[in-house]
Formats: sequence, structure tokens, C-alpha cells
Amino acid sequence: MPPKRMSTSKAPTMTQAAIRQLVIDSLATALETQVATMANANNANRNAEPREAPVERKRSYKEFMSFQP
Repeated sequence: MPPKRMSTSKAPTMTQAAIRQLVIDSLATALETQVATMANANNANRNAEPREAPVERKRSYKEFMSFQP
């Protein structure tokens, strides 16, 4: 399908191959950074313990109605 508009800009346009290469390069950089971050076992911000969700307690209708936030 031909393009519907023509660019009037004198700047060279990027080809699909160039765009794909930029995406591949940025993904490779991001993955390398993530691997390096995950390999750092001395990271104080890293939570090695599994997270637990609090269990919701069943309440009676009377308790619900008497709740005053």
C-alpha cells in the first residue's frame, strides 16, 4: 500500500532496518543492565524473601456496620 502523504522534509528518513537495529541495540543494553543488576547480591534494596499478601478476615454484618473509619 503506497503512503498517503509525502514528506517535505529534506532530512533523510530512517529505514525499517535502521529502526529495528536501534530497537535490538536498546534491548540488548537493557538486558545486560538487568543481568548485571540481578547478579549484584549485595544490593540492599533487593528483597530476597517471597512476598506474602495479607489474608482478609471474614467479618460479620454487625462488625461491618459498627466500623468507624
